[in-house]
Order: sequence, then C-alpha cells, then structure tokens
Amino acid sequence: MKAAIYMRISLDSTGEGLGIERQREACLRHADYKGWEVVGEYVDNSVSATKKKPRPEYERLLEDVKAGGIDVVLAWKLDRLTRKPIEIEDWITLHESHGVNLATADGDIDLSTGAGQTIAGILASIARGEMKTKSERQKAAGLQRAQSGKPWSSSRAFGFESDGIAHHATEASELRQMYEDLASGVSQHAIARGLNERGILTVRGKQWRQESVRAVLKNPRYAGKRAYNGEVLGDASWEPLVSDELWNVAQGYMSGLYKRSSPKNLLTGLAVCGICGNTLQIGYAHGRRQYACQPGRHLVRDADKLDELVTLVILRRLQRGDFPSLAADRNAETFEAMQSELAQLRLRLDSMAEEFADGALTASQLRAATARLQDRIKGLERDMARPDIWSAVSAVAHAENVTEAWDNSPLARKQRIISALLTVTVNKARAGGRFDPEDINIEWKQA
Repeated sequence: MKAAIYMRISLDSTGEGLGIERQREACLRHADYKGWEVVGEYVDNSVSATKKKPRPEYERLLEDVKAGGIDVVLAWKLDRLTRKPIEIEDWITLHESHGVNLATADGDIDLSTGAGQTIAGILASIARGEMKTKSERQKAAGLQRAQSGKPWSSSRAFGFESDGIAHHATEASELRQMYEDLASGVSQHAIARGLNERGILTVRGKQWRQESVRAVLKNPRYAGKRAYNGEVLGDASWEPLVSDELWNVAQGYMSGLYKRSSPKNLLTGLAVCGICGNTLQIGYAHGRRQYACQPGRHLVRDADKLDELVTLVILRRLQRGDFPSLAADRNAETFEAMQSELAQLRLRLDSMAEEFADGALTASQLRAATARLQDRIKGLERDMARPDIWSAVSAVAHAENVTEAWDNSPLARKQRIISALLTVTVNKARAGGRFDPEDINIEWKQA
C-alpha cells in the first residue's frame, strides 16, 4: 500500500513547526506498523480547516490522488484532514473512483463500507461542532474582557508591553509622534517613511507601510478605550497613550471628514495683500520665486526673503515656551465641555425612546426631536474631530531644539503653525522697490 501523509496545524505561533513534527512522527509509526510505503508528505502550516482560506497542500493532495499511485491518505487525526462533512463526501467519491482510503494514527477508516462512511461523517461533524463551540466560548470571553476593560489580544500591540497594560518606552513615544504628525499635516505615507528611516519596526519586525500606519492610528486602545468588533464599549484598564481629542483628530483625517492639502510654498494662501486683502500666490520671475497679488496685481515680493522673515518671527515666539501650555489648557477645557454636552444629548435620545414607548411622545414628535438632537450630535462630533492646530504648535514648541524641530517639520505643519498664530500682511513697497521688513505687517492672533 502506498500512503500519503497529510499534516496541518491552524497556528504555528513560534514558526518552528513542532506541532507538525509530532504529527509526522505519529503517522510514520503507524505507516511502519501497517507496512505501508510513504510516497509523499503534504503540510499546511498555520492554515485552518474550517475557514474559506485555501489550503495549497490539501489541494495538491487531491490532485495527486486523482492522478493515481496513492492507496491511503494518513493523518494524525481526521480533523487534521477536514472538519467539513461535505469534504467527507468528496473523499467517499474519490474512494469509489480511485480506491483511496483514509487512516489516522490511531486507526483506519474504511470508506468502502456504509459503516465506515458514517463514522467518517460523524467524526467530521464532531470536529466541526467542537470548533464552533470553541469559537463561541472565545467570542464570549473576548466580549466579557472587553466590557470589563481588560486587554484581549493574541499578539502584542505596538506601544504596549506584552501584558497589554504597560507602555513600551520607545514605541509609546513613537506612537504619540505618529498621532501628532497626522494632526500636524503629515501624510500616512510620510509617517511610515519616517518610521522606517529611524529604524522603527512593527511588532512583527517588518517595515511600516501606509496600511499598517492606518491600522494603528484607527485603534481606539491608544485613547484608553476598549473595543469589540469595531464598537467602542468604554474606558479600558490601561492608561491611554494619546488624548481623546488627538485620537478624534486622527479619525477625522482618515475618514475624509476634512481634506489635507499638499502645500509647496510656506506662505501661499496665508500672506495677504495689504491693498485688496487677497491672499498671495507663488510666481516666478527671472528664475526667482515671488509672492504676488495675482487678482489685483498690486504687489510682488521676493519669496525667499519673506519666508525667512516670517520664520525668524515665528521661531522667536515659539522659543518663549509659554504659549503651548496656555493653548493646551484652553483646548482641554473646550473639549471637556463638548464631551459633556455630547453625553447629555445621547442620554436624551435614550430617554425619548422610553417616553415614546410609554405614550408620552407621538411618532411625529419623536422624529422631529430625534432629528434635531442628531444634527447637534453630528455637529459636536465634527467639532471634536477637527484638525488640532495646537498639536502642530506643540510638536515644535515642546522640542528640545525648537529651530531644529522647525527645520525638520513638514511644510504642512509649518503652515498650520503660521495659520494658527500669525496674520501676515504685505504692504505696498516704499520707494526703490527693495525688500524692507518694515513693509510687512505681522500680527499675533493669540496672546
């Protein structure tokens, strides 16, 4: 008898194939005991027998059986070969057409008899039932842990230690920077590129891609929230790595709530003409960049010199060190007030449903009131997820070297800072037309 050994394990967490090796040893012992010649081995490692994901070696085994030369397929247990009763029907058909039988390390299955076919079907059904029960238990346990705020994951999350509670010193800092970069105008592709350039790898030891950055930034666990099947259930037992506000900013960008620009010049759309009030646009003359009032053609300024002047002014302000904390305090108070109002509105929605059930509200009254509340809720959610300009300010102002942080910042972040703090007005040039800082009016928007 010529035997083919099929081996499978659903998850090989170490990658060492120890489970496969144990199956091989048991099958070889059985083949030797029966006096069978082993003519092939087929191994599907880390592949489920119940999911729709293809099993390449299983498919190859089927083709080889159809090609002839295999009398018996040997597996450690039948559930290694299949957990689907419908696949047992396939093997019965193969037995009838090609004479192949099934065997396990602890006994043979004679597909030539009705009893043998019934036993094979029963074993597959039992295996499938056990897997379904196991899955239901795991889902129930996962939901229970989620509701209690405890971590539940088969792998370590970036930014956390393996216990899912303690923050990983290096990764936590990088994680916060990822959120701040996104809020400051940096694209997900640029964030991934920066991580790779600094030698920071994912928890799987791979380089970052836009998709992996997005998956991390969408995870509510970093805001200290516990989610299950995409639904946030409440506060978690671990300390958040970022604030609710910063996390909401990230979601706003990734959901397309607001669009991200791709600026190429520092003051395009920011500096304004002192004569007509239109924003200046970039142009070129004699190979040099110039900011110009294009609609009214009132004035033109050397772009390099204007950029240098505004950069010098903004750096002196950021280096004072007092502004970021004032902004953060003001921002936190506003966000907390919005959170409180949002919670009250959601409670009101729940209470109106009860009033309708009790007959205190008519259907038309319920619809009208619900529409008003939902409009306000959506407005609050948009406000809470708005781009956080103070994240851009803090990313530079809190750095050890403000000048270096500014120089290394993406252009989009610099524009956010300027937009948040300054109004730059370019007035008509005095006699001679030379660049004169006295012709530039720079006003602070915040104290």
